[in-house]
Amino acid sequence: MSVEPAVRTPGDPQEGGRPDPPGTRSVWAPLRPLVRRLHFYAGVLIAPFLLVAATTGLLYAASYQVEKIVYAEELRVPVGGSELPVSRQVTAAREAHPEGEVAAVRPSPEDGATTRVLLSGVPGVDPDHTLAVFVDPYTGEVTGALEQYGSTGALPLRTWIDELHRDLQLGQPGRLYSELAASWLWVTA
Repeated sequence: MSVEPAVRTPGDPQEGGRPDPPGTRSVWAPLRPLVRRLHFYAGVLIAPFLLVAATTGLLYAASYQVEKIVYAEELRVPVGGSELPVSRQVTAAREAHPEGEVAAVRPSPEDGATTRVLLSGVPGVDPDHTLAVFVDPYTGEVTGALEQYGSTGALPLRTWIDELHRDLQLGQPGRLYSELAASWLWVTA
């Protein structure tokens, strides 16, 4: 004699002899298609943003080291005997680039590094940026000039990566897309 397990179907009497009450379906059952569709569209909107944000964030994290390599001619000089006074270094920078006003001076932070003389109001340079003139602190020779952004001294490469991370190099529409995608991130999560 074999004993087969009993299989219940909705509406069959329970062990106590009563059938399931009507309307015992989950409250979420009617909402499930809506939530899935919302999740799908939010994912389509956000997935490209997450991919770009993660990639550019990784690039930005490495940009400090890459900047030292790319701009080595401007940032590094052979170590000399003694450094010139900062006033002479600023004079050398002003002779090479008389345009604009001196906004700040960042003296050589370590042996073999150049001094940055920051000029603001330089024609052809973004008004939010400064022109960084790099001066050899031992000889007073100008080793180069690059556009610089922000208080961290971001040079063109890091500035480009930062703008790609912030607004996908698309300006205001890219910033709005990034903000929209970031605000929908909690929905997909």
